Amino acid sequence: MHIPAPIPHLSGLQNDHPLHFSVATNDLSKLQDLLSTSTPDSIDEPDGERGSPLHIAIYLNNLAAVDILLNAGADHLKLPNFVHQGFNTTPIGLAARLNNQGILQKLWQHVNPDVDTLNTKRFGSYLCDAAEYGHVATISNLLDWGQDGWSLKSKGRVLVAAANNWRFENIQFLLSRCSIEQESLNLALAQVTVKRPCFDRREHTESERMAQSQSIKALMDAGADPKSPEASQICADPNVINSRDQTALHYLGAHKRKDPKTKYRFIVEEPSEEVFRLLLRFNASVIYQDAYGNTPLHCAAYASPVETFHMLLSSLPTESQRNSALRSSNHKGEVLLHFTSAGGQVDIVRYLLSDDVGFHVDETASRGWTPFLSALAPASPNITGLSKKSEMAQLLLSRGANAVATTHDGWTLLHCLAMHPGCNVTDE
Repeated sequence: MHIPAPIPHLSGLQNDHPLHFSVATNDLSKLQDLLSTSTPDSIDEPDGERGSPLHIAIYLNNLAAVDILLNAGADHLKLPNFVHQGFNTTPIGLAARLNNQGILQKLWQHVNPDVDTLNTKRFGSYLCDAAEYGHVATISNLLDWGQDGWSLKSKGRVLVAAANNWRFENIQFLLSRCSIEQESLNLALAQVTVKRPCFDRREHTESERMAQSQSIKALMDAGADPKSPEASQICADPNVINSRDQTALHYLGAHKRKDPKTKYRFIVEEPSEEVFRLLLRFNASVIYQDAYGNTPLHCAAYASPVETFHMLLSSLPTESQRNSALRSSNHKGEVLLHFTSAGGQVDIVRYLLSDDVGFHVDETASRGWTPFLSALAPASPNITGLSKKSEMAQLLLSRGANAVATTHDGWTLLHCLAMHPGCNVTDE
């Protein structure tokens, strides 16, 4: 999400739509000649792909053509028929999407709406276009031009539109500028967390994750209720999964690395504790298993700070649930101690080996991997250096780890070390 306004290809316009073509080629004399013999319906006739001639003029930021078309009777509130859904907006909505202030003001002045017109769904939809795709300045201008005429319901629809595209800056502005009804706050929050089909085909980007988490925080700070009926009606769910059954907590817990073993794609900046707290307030699950059997707690053990690991663990309400989570294994039989050893997380390893938890230092996965071997095996380049891996191995050896352990595939200490570029196995 947080996508820009969709814009069609304009280079393929042909003369079989003369009005569109004259706008695209900026032949204003031809445009005026054609309009002089055009019927009202033909002036607004779409080309079946991009919209009406007025749409084309706005896409091309051609104010002179907009003037000519408006004077000839073009309807700036008419939705085009038979166009791609992404382009299906009114001309004034398009100007709002594209932040074209000059044309937007021209269209506003052309209709000069009264209060009754302002709050019709047909007219107010362009304010939603601005909130979903446009800039704060565009929304601010539209609110100013409408003075006090915008209703609470209209403002609520606008907030939901901004939330639909995770436009945090627009959400923040609207919350600071407008009074918003509770129902609209709840709907907006639900819209931020609803499952998106596009993420069945790809992972979230770093900027999308940030925009989503910032939007959630702003709305919840404003009083939105994640357990509201509005949220449940549109299936808002903090545990929505991607094609590999991974939730947001899986992704955020393993924030630093790209590990071919766990197949996660990771962001660069460490997420703040507040992001985790927000998801936990939504009842995000820390024990949900993905397609590989990994839980968010496994991911946090691999790459997150010890404070984050304990935050996730303590979100489980009972001691029996916490103990079960600590002992959970993935489909390869790997437990938390394998993950945190591979990630070089010394503090978490010490906790897991303590009397409070009581992991055996040689916990063995289904293919014979021990935490000691996991600590030394290369997981991802330039993440945990060999010196850090050696430190982890020394810690495990001091707790009694078997230095001559062998996996079912024949991997030993020497195999693991030899896989590191530039490593002198003899020296190590």
